[in-house]
Amino acid sequence: MSKSVLGASKARQSGRPELLGPGHAVALLSNGRYSVMITGAGAGRGRWRDLDVTRWREDLTRDCWGQFCYVRDLADNTLWSIGRQPVFRPATIYEHAFHGDRTEFRCRAEDIDISWKVCVPPNADAEVRVLTVLNHGKRERSLEFTSYSEVCLNDRRADRAHPAFAKLFVETDYDDVTGALFARRRPRHAEERPVWAVHVSSSSEQVGEVLEYETDRLRFLGRGRTPSNPAAFDAGTALSRTTGPVLDPVFCLRRTVHLEPGATARVAFVTGADDDESAVRAIAKQYSSIDAVDEAFAAALESHQTEDLKLTADEVALFNRLAGCIVFANPTMRQAGPFKKSRLDRAALWAHGISGDLPIVLVRIDSDGDKPLVREVTIAHDFSRRRGLQFDLVLFDERGATSTKRLITKLQAGSEADMLGKPGGIFVLSAATASDDQVETIAAASRIVLSSRSGSLAKQFDRQDPVESRSSQARTSRASDVLKEPASAPVKDLLFWNGFGGFTLDGREYVVAVDGVNSQPSALPPAPWSNVIANPSFGCLTTEAGLGYSWAGNSQMNRLTPWSNDPVSDTPGEVVYLRDEETGEVWTPTPLPLGERTFVTVRHGQGYSRYESDSRKLHQTLTVHVPPNDEIKIVRLGLTNSDSKSRHLSATYFVEWVLGVHREDAAMQIVCERDAASGAIVAWNPWANDFAGKLAFVAANPAASSATSDRTGFLGKYGTVFRPAALEHSGLAESFGPLQDPCGALMVGVSLAPGESKEIVFVLGQAAGLDEVRRLVREHAESGRARESFAVISREWDEILNAVRVSTPDIGLNLMMNRWLLYQVLACRVWARSAFYQSGGAFGFRDQLQDVMALVHSAPNETRSQILRAAGRQFTEGDVQHWWHPPSGVGVRTRMTDDLYFLPFVVHHYVSITGDAHLLDERVPFIASPPLKEDQEEDFGVPVLSEGAGTVYEHCVRALEHGFRLGRHGLPLMGTGDWNDGMNKVGAGGRGESVWNGWFFLTVLNSFAMTASSRGDDGRAKWCLERAEELRAALEAHAWDGAWYRRAYFDDGTPLGSSSNDECQIDAIPQAWAVISGLADEERASKAMSAAYQRLVRRQDKLIQLFDPPFDRGSLQPGYIKGYVPGIRENGGQYTHAAAWFVLASALQGDGDRALELWGLINPINHASTKRDAEHYMVEPYVVSADVYGAPPHTGRGGWTWYTGSAAWLYRVALEAILGLRRQDQTLRFEPRVPASWSGYELSYKHGSATYRVHFDNSKRAGRGVRSVTLDGTVFADGIVPLTDDGLTHDVHVVIG
Repeated sequence: MSKSVLGASKARQSGRPELLGPGHAVALLSNGRYSVMITGAGAGRGRWRDLDVTRWREDLTRDCWGQFCYVRDLADNTLWSIGRQPVFRPATIYEHAFHGDRTEFRCRAEDIDISWKVCVPPNADAEVRVLTVLNHGKRERSLEFTSYSEVCLNDRRADRAHPAFAKLFVETDYDDVTGALFARRRPRHAEERPVWAVHVSSSSEQVGEVLEYETDRLRFLGRGRTPSNPAAFDAGTALSRTTGPVLDPVFCLRRTVHLEPGATARVAFVTGADDDESAVRAIAKQYSSIDAVDEAFAAALESHQTEDLKLTADEVALFNRLAGCIVFANPTMRQAGPFKKSRLDRAALWAHGISGDLPIVLVRIDSDGDKPLVREVTIAHDFSRRRGLQFDLVLFDERGATSTKRLITKLQAGSEADMLGKPGGIFVLSAATASDDQVETIAAASRIVLSSRSGSLAKQFDRQDPVESRSSQARTSRASDVLKEPASAPVKDLLFWNGFGGFTLDGREYVVAVDGVNSQPSALPPAPWSNVIANPSFGCLTTEAGLGYSWAGNSQMNRLTPWSNDPVSDTPGEVVYLRDEETGEVWTPTPLPLGERTFVTVRHGQGYSRYESDSRKLHQTLTVHVPPNDEIKIVRLGLTNSDSKSRHLSATYFVEWVLGVHREDAAMQIVCERDAASGAIVAWNPWANDFAGKLAFVAANPAASSATSDRTGFLGKYGTVFRPAALEHSGLAESFGPLQDPCGALMVGVSLAPGESKEIVFVLGQAAGLDEVRRLVREHAESGRARESFAVISREWDEILNAVRVSTPDIGLNLMMNRWLLYQVLACRVWARSAFYQSGGAFGFRDQLQDVMALVHSAPNETRSQILRAAGRQFTEGDVQHWWHPPSGVGVRTRMTDDLYFLPFVVHHYVSITGDAHLLDERVPFIASPPLKEDQEEDFGVPVLSEGAGTVYEHCVRALEHGFRLGRHGLPLMGTGDWNDGMNKVGAGGRGESVWNGWFFLTVLNSFAMTASSRGDDGRAKWCLERAEELRAALEAHAWDGAWYRRAYFDDGTPLGSSSNDECQIDAIPQAWAVISGLADEERASKAMSAAYQRLVRRQDKLIQLFDPPFDRGSLQPGYIKGYVPGIRENGGQYTHAAAWFVLASALQGDGDRALELWGLINPINHASTKRDAEHYMVEPYVVSADVYGAPPHTGRGGWTWYTGSAAWLYRVALEAILGLRRQDQTLRFEPRVPASWSGYELSYKHGSATYRVHFDNSKRAGRGVRSVTLDGTVFADGIVPLTDDGLTHDVHVVIG
């Protein structure tokens, strides 16, 4: 090999990924405002002030996040990247060298030699990357260079908490003059400045070149694909030049250079950021010419020589090595001892002012030879801090109080004196002030532990041995006969087939057909089509592509495996692999990650998902379900040998552990062991607070032949689930313990004679201890018992979902009403509280209370339980937690003004329908915490149980009294939001008023007056009615705008939802609730609904807007809702929860035709009835979406599915307001409002052991009203049917008219 062009300070690799040793350095570059961290793989991140400009996540194994550059040879379409990521080619030579002012890389691929370097100039908040390309070959080469990075412009904590949400606030644009891309993060409140990013390219061959660009990540990558195989490089594909509110923004510029033999060309890519638009446009202008690049590097060198004058090149290299072990949790520099504890408490850190939010470096000073080491680490701390990498440096002096005092005095006299005891600073501890337990805990939290006894920093790095990792290089395997198999789709007789999927005839399953035979890669739906499978304490999410993620107890705080929240790639964190032991071929029975060249039929049902395929002369079924009670998931792999010869296979179940919130934290927290008794891999997180004592586990039956918990060993360095290195070896590494990048992987061997079938069972769960782990594995991993629990869960779902069944001329309505809406409510909203796009884990006070209103007929115990649960989150003063996490109850106390009124609203609903008045006398404790201060909008914490308790009735009364606070117009105060959380600034000053609250409170007060009267509490009933009348009068006097009701009043008295506004002139919900209340002026209510119908109902787009026009650049400042791009979520799109209320109001007006038309407009089935519609709507057509986008270019696209309160309301609207089933205590009555075109319809209603079959006769085409009611042939003149739990089937005949 030739000598490196990079000089002496270098790292060189070819073919083999680097070792994970302490020399795994990163480079830190900064001008004090803009900083870059770049790794040896060419990955990393750009950061402006405290915001990540480009998205980055810590991943020691894969190191796959950052700004990348692809190279494509246009002659043969060969693709590679200039760094090891994202397209690693084993034959390519990679080299890098890190200097104080720049980083240098080299990539030699055959005859093409690319040297590239990166700097941060002192006079521009940007990172400059320049490539020098040399053609060593004897022929002309045309090379295409394509940059790629995900735009973040956000605090990393906020971004990783909910990426899909964070992306909604970013818009992109392209400037023709400079060829630059711009991204702008919209401010979420008036005081916040927008933040801008810029990406611009230049070239030495720039004249006449046509630049391509892309800012839509979905268009660049393609569904189910990653940066390692983007759709943007498919043959004949050009970048789409898409900009605007793309919802998932990237920076991507493409330019082409032509090189004669021996010729050289230069290409530059520059990325910058600022909160001043003129500054980023200046960067674009400056670096649109290649001439500016050399000036940038010269200025960066001069700045480094000035600012780091006293640092030698060796010191810079040493500090970069230290930074590498801070950025990535390198096991060689950590201590395993503290992880022997089952529980570690962050309070040990907090006791010394250490938050634990930043990385920690611990230096144990246990000898007088401390001076060189302490000097080095304090200089390194200053170096890193100035270059954008913050960490807490903890100096633990074990020598005694005198030496500790001397050390502090010395530090106070130095350059970092002002950083003592501050976040990102230096903390000095002594043996006298820190207990052994505290120090041990700090050591467990530290990414690096150093000792003064061990010598200098360099010596301690050099002493550690690197950790070998298996290469991710793919082994050649002999191809199977899969392509000879039939390519026809095994899908028949599906309702509403749209080219991607359809319902089975009985509606019990939604079937997705994933064609990997006629489409390469597999033809996935346009977005993940998922299923939420749960019991009250455990669950998982699956998609049509793979096994998704799992949780126990709390779907956010205790994720067992990773929640991706990435609808583009949908990279699974759990995978079942199959390997042919004779050919070495590896594939998956799921479409992702390795299900190509196979037709997979995916069946989502209630409580399970199943993947079925025929390939490689094997029939394969993979069934996932969650038993009804235990915290465990069962994955059954069925294999049938269709070959004429015996087959020898292995099946490997791989999971990436989280045991908390984020996978990136796992390497610092999780310990894994193998339990010999059960064969399970057991994992625990001693830092997991409420879940610290829990043991997660994965096991198999038959018993696994080999296993590992080492993710780096399984995937290989720079590996992925798409090419796991471990499956290139006969068995797994049997590596367990702490300090790993953790996973759970079990390999099971299986041999099949011709025609033979076998089943392998994998289980994933969590338990309180080893005995319970063994019990759960014993009871659920055996094939027969796994099948039994599947049958049980199917029966239990049938019992719930068959309680009420409908049969109408509208097949789409029947499908949603009979299975999918209630399943969405109970499985997702109540039990899981998680879905693909939102993973809350918490209970929302108003949220789940509304959800369980739909369950009063089918699962009344769930309704009752949620009422008691919510009552238990009420403060003694009467207000409530807006949301809280089980099991601790940690949550937020706010100034939201509608939450507390939902308690009496739902209590009245439940008691009046079920007749369970005993609920009102159930005693429930209050909670207590310090009240919010005058200038405090919310407070996050764990309340304590109050000494006082009250009946549910008393809880309701306290809510009514506390919540009845009126403003200058006599309307309820808005606070920091009513139902619309995004309008958090309308009444934040304590004076704004909510018109919607007025109609809602009025409704609640009137209904609760009946509850009070039924208890003989006439005084309370009178109070309710008097308050209701006050509100009615105030609403009519001050809320009417002339053609509709206003939405609110700001603190300063400015109306919102008025024709005088430039934005949000009309809002749907005050119009709807004016009708729902039943007490608005009838003429006004009718006029208001007509106006809303004309302004907000968009038939062609199949949506009902929340309000119009959306907030954008107008003068009103309602809150963070304005940060959403126009037409997205609450900001002027369809927010389906509100749309359901509008349909309810339309039905209550008596127009059955319009009510069903609007209900059908919301029905997701009707949004995806054809392939073209499905590609436009994108999301699942079998569950309700929380929102439908209402502005170009996304008009009509579905938003976040599953986790939405609209499912419950749509169910109630159809059942109660349209089909007209009304239950009161032990009776049924009927109030139909159906289309005149229907001749009739039927309902089946179960009451205990009895079944009531109700036939509605609309032969007179009246559509509304009841002419007669008969029960088993007997006429009931009052139209009220008594319910009897007698085990019989009763026939009810209702004549409409």
